[in-house]
Amino acid sequence: DTNETPSSLRIEMPVAKSERGVMKRSISVEVLRDCALNTVHEVPQTGIDLKGKVDKWKRNSRTGFITKVTNRQELLCAILPCLRWMRAYDIKSNLMKDIIAGLTVGVMVIPQSMSYAKLAGLPVQYGLYSAFMPVFAYAIWGSSRQLAVGPVALVSLLVSTSLTAIVDPVNENGSIDETKQMHYNRLAIETALLVGVVYLAMGLLRLGFVTVFMSHAVISGFTTGAAVIIAMSQVKYFFGYEVERFKVLHTGIQNLFGNIEYFDWRTFLMGSICLAVLILMKLIGKHYENKWMRAIGPLVVTTLSILITWGFKIDIPIIESIPKGLPPVTVTDLKFHDFNDLITPVLVVTIVGFMESIAIAKQLASKHKYNIDASQELIGLGMSNFIGSIFGAYPITGSFSRSAVNNDSGAMSGISGICTASMVGLVLLVLTPVFEEMPLATLAAIVISGVLNLLDFDEAIYLWRVHKLDFFIWFISFLGTIFLGAEKGIGIAVIISLLSVIYESAYPHTAVLGKLPGTNVYRNIKQYPNAQRYNQLIIARIDAP
Repeated sequence: DTNETPSSLRIEMPVAKSERGVMKRSISVEVLRDCALNTVHEVPQTGIDLKGKVDKWKRNSRTGFITKVTNRQELLCAILPCLRWMRAYDIKSNLMKDIIAGLTVGVMVIPQSMSYAKLAGLPVQYGLYSAFMPVFAYAIWGSSRQLAVGPVALVSLLVSTSLTAIVDPVNENGSIDETKQMHYNRLAIETALLVGVVYLAMGLLRLGFVTVFMSHAVISGFTTGAAVIIAMSQVKYFFGYEVERFKVLHTGIQNLFGNIEYFDWRTFLMGSICLAVLILMKLIGKHYENKWMRAIGPLVVTTLSILITWGFKIDIPIIESIPKGLPPVTVTDLKFHDFNDLITPVLVVTIVGFMESIAIAKQLASKHKYNIDASQELIGLGMSNFIGSIFGAYPITGSFSRSAVNNDSGAMSGISGICTASMVGLVLLVLTPVFEEMPLATLAAIVISGVLNLLDFDEAIYLWRVHKLDFFIWFISFLGTIFLGAEKGIGIAVIISLLSVIYESAYPHTAVLGKLPGTNVYRNIKQYPNAQRYNQLIIARIDAP
């Protein structure tokens, strides 16, 4: 019938049912002749195992954390994921690697954690507290064997911008109100506890799939904007005078240069030298593939700056005081009087922290050929934050830079994290007086050096070349973060992500396919103009669920 449309073309293939419930075609080989291409396609006998497909659907559709287990070992591994790698751990070949990796990350995290605590608006000891007990907890409940958790720049920025809206301990003249500072410290610990509870609830409800709704363009734009804000917030320590806290770029620039007459060239020189050394050591380590150069950079500038400040008695701002001893038990001091005000900060920190952690965890897992369960990762982060809040920690998550160093140093299991936390505990017990002479400009240099890796302008250039819509999404997320603040920026990022998912579902990319000459491969005819097409037949691929 010449009036029949291509969409009505069909091939009748009778189907028979076998004794075992497997659907099979009743013919073994069917020859299809195509008059347009004058080719013969042989369709081999195939079978559809219905029982196998149903069983797979049942396995993938489980929604509860406590699922059916066949023996006691599986139940124990579900409760304590560390048992999975402990059962197959080779002490002879892996223990020394883990110890070296853990100590290497420890050297890196000690100055970094103090710097990030300062960024979060907290006394520096809270950074060390956050790199202590939470790391032990993640080694037991975390699913990644190479991920290094602890204080990070993005979460520290979010804590600062969120909590200062509730109580700001810095007076107009730059001095610290001790009563407000104690209130602020308590709010940071309460935030960590609530973040841990939210992570645990999401993990138990198997909500790890939520990461698919955040596109890479949105996350890249947000982190780039946040990195700019973080770097600007640290410049005041280079200039040597106090600057009123800010959440957006233009306000920060105005505040920074409003008191430029108080510029101190000594702090600027100290900070600039430290930053230059950090960047130089990173470049050398990357060029010569030397993992140690990158790891020891923060320790080198910390040691040199302390020696210079102490030896030459330079009068520049320093840490001054760090309480000696292990973190105190703080859970009894939590009151939650500001619970309603903490809801938004908790949700923002939860989203950003999980996105940052799961991204690096999956990347490391693929390199070492094991699987990451996103819901189990939520439980690991939840236990880390929950237990950390009992011992004075503020919110933590996985660190990109320290995880990379941990992996490059040969980490094979959570034992590396245990070694890192043990080193931090030793510093808290013995070495805190040494770091009291550390200049604030050095802390700022470590923070700026760390966030330089978050700047992802190359991604924006790439998106402009290949996909204008994704570039527009990146640009809106970036501008929203630097001109409206981190909290509103992440809100815009989430909304844009959801809108992009809805748009792609409503208007999916559709490709007309053609057969590559001499093959059985079909490709988009726009990308392969020489692909052969059939008369009165269109083969289309719809890129949507």
